[in-house]
Amino acid sequence: MKLAELFQNGMVLQREKPVTVWGTADPGAAVTVSIQGRSASAVADAQGNWELQLPALEASGSERLEDVSKEEKICLEDVAVGEVWIAGGQSNMEFPLCYEKHWAQEKNTENPELRFYDVPEVCYDGQEQDFDYSNMGVWRKADGEDNLKYFSAVAYYFQKAIAENQKVPVGIVGCNWGGTRACAWMNEETVKRVGKPWMELFERDTADLDMEEFWEEQHTNPMNDKGNVNMDPMNAFILSGTPTMEEIVAMARQAMGQAKEAGGTESTENLPEMSFEEGMAKYANTPQPFNFPGCLYEHMVKKASPFTARGVLWYQGESDDVPGMQALYKDMLTGLIGDWREIFRDSELPFYIVQLPGYRSWMMQAGIDFPTIRRCQEEVAESVGGAYLCSISDVGEEFDIHPKDKKTVGNRLALLAEKYTYGEELLADAPVVESASREDGRIVLNFRNAGSGLTVDGDQVSALTLSRDGREIPFEACADGGRLILTPESLPDNSVKVDFAQTGWYRINLYNSAGIPAIPFSVRV
Repeated sequence: MKLAELFQNGMVLQREKPVTVWGTADPGAAVTVSIQGRSASAVADAQGNWELQLPALEASGSERLEDVSKEEKICLEDVAVGEVWIAGGQSNMEFPLCYEKHWAQEKNTENPELRFYDVPEVCYDGQEQDFDYSNMGVWRKADGEDNLKYFSAVAYYFQKAIAENQKVPVGIVGCNWGGTRACAWMNEETVKRVGKPWMELFERDTADLDMEEFWEEQHTNPMNDKGNVNMDPMNAFILSGTPTMEEIVAMARQAMGQAKEAGGTESTENLPEMSFEEGMAKYANTPQPFNFPGCLYEHMVKKASPFTARGVLWYQGESDDVPGMQALYKDMLTGLIGDWREIFRDSELPFYIVQLPGYRSWMMQAGIDFPTIRRCQEEVAESVGGAYLCSISDVGEEFDIHPKDKKTVGNRLALLAEKYTYGEELLADAPVVESASREDGRIVLNFRNAGSGLTVDGDQVSALTLSRDGREIPFEACADGGRLILTPESLPDNSVKVDFAQTGWYRINLYNSAGIPAIPFSVRV
């Protein structure tokens, strides 16, 4: 008899909702799970799989969970009951706390009520046997540097704020992988339905591959060694600061030279005989298995589901910035939310979406059309019930796709959750322009979610332009309550365009009274 991998000593279970527990046993065996004096039973099916639902539990710092079948008994100790959230997405959600801006203030934290689990990053059958995954798939507590460094920084600051607000333990289930597209996190059938161009791109990219040979090669491909994500020297060098491309190349050459001098290991024996630049170019032009449609849905999301949780934190979209594909993101993210709600068996599972901040370029990458991705994220929050948008456009970094300030991100997500999930009356949403008009030679932009009034951090509003036929018109701007008033030198009679944060790089300094930056927009007036 076994429990699913998520069920371990030191885990966190969701309070106040029926809790799903599952595992394997001998076919036909009866299984009973008990905790807090509550129990539920199930019978293993012909394949040995069983699943049951415990009655809703009360918040608790430490409980004992017992799983009994015939003569077998499993006892899990120190099981907390509180709030559980799933943290999904790509590298900015995966980004470890040890590289975050405020790490020095957090690394000695001793709070056993904050706990974190990382779903192992797996994209094919057998990957966990090909590499050492002993550091992944483990419940950790916020009890010092050795464990804290593995926490998702965004998720850590979120759970810390929620724990303080709700006065209960908070567990995070990290289900993320750097550099991944939305299509990988979705049911493949959904991708075929709402993202046909992504399927066509996948088919073109793999048309000339011998797929049997391709998958065989993955078993020894060092790029698939995801057993200690972000803790190797190269990633530490890249994530802990913002090195130049020249510094990164030098570091990579040094690392490759050291590996060869050491005589090679199971991982380094497979290093290609090429320069770092050649290796990067080859990597960029080679289909990566972790981005195949449905791949991570099958190997990671399914492994984490149907774990009972309160909601999902979602920070992803950079990798969907592919020429001609950006406008698909609204349908893709909508489809992904539907897939996750179905597999986690909660049709109202809230999704808190981090809107991508400003960014110009990083390493060999440059933003192509982030404004379209951002607009799609906003449209999903407006059209999908239970989806909410988190604005972080004041903490992006021009030459780093990984902003180092994750505390702001986590705290703003927590603010939204406190309002929409926990029912508090507070200002948590970003200012959004809802109308634009002309008044006496001025342009008046009216915002909702302004609170007691808009404020500008500085002498002028950044990332804001006024133009006609592509020619910019000089103007002055001032905040007046929930309005932003633009006074141009001369306002043409014909339609003019107001663009706010419609470039790749920008940093917003227009806030509401809760200190939340405004959402990008483009209007004609």
